[in-house]
Amino acid sequence: MSLVLSEPDEELKHIIKAVATGDDPGLEDQLIQKSRQEPILQYTPKDASERFADRETLDKWRAGGREIYWLLGDQNDLAGIIWYGKKPFPLDTDLSEKPGETFAIRLYDGYAGHHLAVPFMRQSLRLHVAAARDRGEPVPGIWLETDIDNPAALKVYGRFGYHEVSRDDKRVTMVLPSSEIAATFKEEPSV
Repeated sequence: MSLVLSEPDEELKHIIKAVATGDDPGLEDQLIQKSRQEPILQYTPKDASERFADRETLDKWRAGGREIYWLLGDQNDLAGIIWYGKKPFPLDTDLSEKPGETFAIRLYDGYAGHHLAVPFMRQSLRLHVAAARDRGEPVPGIWLETDIDNPAALKVYGRFGYHEVSRDDKRVTMVLPSSEIAATFKEEPSV
């Protein structure tokens, strides 16, 4: 699938040229390089060693059914990515609904610290939900894991609407139930 560009939401326009989905070798090359940046290496070392180490590992990772949203800076440079992927919820907890997709976000040097995370999360989720509906697929709840020593991420996820459901000495697991997804981007629920 070739790259499909969407105009950035108003909150992103001050620094972002587009939000995109699809394949683009240039962006994929940038992703491989930017996965070696700090703090990416600090918080998500698997990006550089397993997910995006080279073209082969990136292709294998993408074949796992992940949907990537690219955040493009004014110079068409890679500002960040978000991905969603079908994956069963790993915990045996008493939730009213089990989420069925994972989520992750990365913002790269030059773009972190510009308050892009929540607006990018909102726009990508809106696009993701629309694409699922176009395919006639249900929109399951979403879960994520993050390091306990990453307070900035925990704050952003909580502000967005994710709820903490589990914590150990290293990781926090959070969920966004499918019943709450529409509220995160202010869409009226379908009747």
